[in-house]
Amino acid sequence: MGVKRYADYDPFAWVYNKHWGDIFTPTALAVMEELLLPRLPAQARILDLGCGTGQLAQILTERGYQITGIDGSAEMLRFARENAPGVRFILDDARSFKSAGLYDAVISVFDSLNHIMTTEELTSVFRHACAALKKGGLLLFDLNLEASYRAHWNGVFGIIEEDHVCMIRNSYEPPGHTARFEATIFRLQDGWQRSNVTLLQKCYSVAEVRRALQGTGFTDIHTYAYNQQYGVHKVTPKAERAFFLSRQRVKPAGKTA
Repeated sequence: MGVKRYADYDPFAWVYNKHWGDIFTPTALAVMEELLLPRLPAQARILDLGCGTGQLAQILTERGYQITGIDGSAEMLRFARENAPGVRFILDDARSFKSAGLYDAVISVFDSLNHIMTTEELTSVFRHACAALKKGGLLLFDLNLEASYRAHWNGVFGIIEEDHVCMIRNSYEPPGHTARFEATIFRLQDGWQRSNVTLLQKCYSVAEVRRALQGTGFTDIHTYAYNQQYGVHKVTPKAERAFFLSRQRVKPAGKTA
C-alpha cells in the first residue's frame, strides 16, 4: 500500500481548508476534553491520524501537547504546515504507516476513517495505530453512522464566492454501504480553472468496528455520541456519529504473545 491513492484529495484541499478545515474542531475538542485529555499526562505525545489541514493540531499544540500529524494528501499537508507551523507533519498512509516513536494517544476525527473503504483496511489502520502507542495508550476516533448518510448524503448544494464556485453532490447506496462525494470546482486563478473531485466513504456498523478493534490489540472499548445540548452521551440508533475510545491491551508480565 502507498499514499498515491490519496492524491485524489489534493485538488480539494484548498476548498476544504477554506470551508471545512476547522468546522469540526469545536466538537472534536469538546469530546477530547471529556474523554481523552484528562487521561493524558501534561505535554503528552499525540498522533493525529488523517490530520487534514492541521487546525486541530495547532490548537492542541497551543495547549502544550506534542503533536505529529499524518495524512495521505500532500496538498492537505501543505495547508497544515501553514496553519500549524510548529507541528511535525508526515505524508503517509494510515493503513500502513510505521511510527518512529511511541505516543500517549492516537486520534482521528471528522470521519477521516470513513474514507477507509474495507474492513480489512480499517483493521490494518487499527493494527498500525496500536503499534504506535505507548503501553496502555489510548485511541480516540469518530465515524459517520448510517443515520448520517441517510439523512444528509442525498442532495446537491453549492458554494458561490467571487473567486470560486464549488458544486457538490452527495449520494449514499445502502446495499454497499458506500457514500459518494462529487465536487466540481471552478477557481479564478489565471482565468477560471476547473477541477473535478470524487471521494468515497464507507459506512461501518458499531459492531464491525468493535470487532476490528478487539482483533488488533485494543480493549476497554467504549462508544459515545455527542451534541451541543447533551454533550457526550450514549449512542442510540438515531445517532449520526459515534466516537470510539479504546486502550491498547497490555500484555501480562512474562507474556510474549
